[in-house]
Amino acid sequence: MKRLQYLFIGLLFLSACDISDQFVITGTIENAEEKNITLSELLVTGTEEVKSVKINKDGSFKIKSSTDLPRFYHLSISKSNFLTLLIEPGEELNISATVKNLSIANIEGSKGSVLVQNINDQLSETKQKLDEIVKTANSLDNSKQEELNQLNAKYAMIVDTQRDSSIAFIIRNMNSLASIVALYQKYDDVNYVLYKNKDIQYVKIVSESLAKKYPESEHVKTLIADKENLIAKYNKVVLSSQVNEIVEDQGHVINVPEIYLPNTKGDSISLTKTKGKYILLSFWASWNKDCTKRNLVLKDVYNKYHSKGFEIYQVSLDTKIENWEKAIKFDQLPWINVIDLNGRMSYYAKIYNVRKLPTSFLINPSGEIALVNPSKEQLISTFEYSLK
Repeated sequence: MKRLQYLFIGLLFLSACDISDQFVITGTIENAEEKNITLSELLVTGTEEVKSVKINKDGSFKIKSSTDLPRFYHLSISKSNFLTLLIEPGEELNISATVKNLSIANIEGSKGSVLVQNINDQLSETKQKLDEIVKTANSLDNSKQEELNQLNAKYAMIVDTQRDSSIAFIIRNMNSLASIVALYQKYDDVNYVLYKNKDIQYVKIVSESLAKKYPESEHVKTLIADKENLIAKYNKVVLSSQVNEIVEDQGHVINVPEIYLPNTKGDSISLTKTKGKYILLSFWASWNKDCTKRNLVLKDVYNKYHSKGFEIYQVSLDTKIENWEKAIKFDQLPWINVIDLNGRMSYYAKIYNVRKLPTSFLINPSGEIALVNPSKEQLISTFEYSLK
């Protein structure tokens, strides 16, 4: 009899554990009657369907499942129409939305899900603002340089404001997996919201905080692994910068938007720390014949005036490193060569309103853009007067 009692108590205990792990999602989706709505878990390696149910004629639905720790999910009607959720064990969520766009749903009963929605909504608003600036810049011709400069400054300010807001979010919510979303947010496929090298500190802070609270989470384990890789890369960049500062004389301050890209050795080189009285910022690609012709012209000017204070910082928009490196060696390009593998989607090309290749900007000793697409004659005339 006692054995049966123990067995009964054990079953009650197991049942209680199962209940505590359960979560329930109920809600109403307008104009979605009798469509299927699917709950999928977001794994490190992809997505995995958890459950799919048919929405009732009145638009209501109910999904039950369980989890032993906070996990990310997609609640979706289609691949492009979904709501990202961060669900904890025992939560009872209520979702109100329209079938047109689930991402703007009203969420109740899940703090983590609301946090994820807030940070995603803010990025969407920022991206819309940036797209409007790019659209306006593309409508202007190169003669409107002052207006373009103002747009570039506004673009940079919005990017920095978004970064500051994301950092504040991370600091406020470092004990929530929602902070991981903020760490990895991007404007597009390659450009992160947290774009500065020193932002590695936030990866470190969040990973250490979450490792204590959710050590079994695969997302946390991946974050920790990424932290180690990022720290190693950051230390390499810092060491390279320190060596450059020791070896080189201090140059003038450049007031144009910063560019920070890798050279042929993989070392990140800064435009604003480039040494030279005059600096030609040049955008090109090895597949463009006009660019290769332009480079031969620039070599003559560079060889004559480099020792007097002329430097070239050349940004390649090639998407294949081997083609870029081959072109540099073949034409024996002696100046600073860096590459943005995003090609025509380059963030820096957008910032500088590069519409065609080659495009170049002559930066004067005051750190300002003095000439756009200067000819060989214009360069020589400038240097004959200024570089003596």
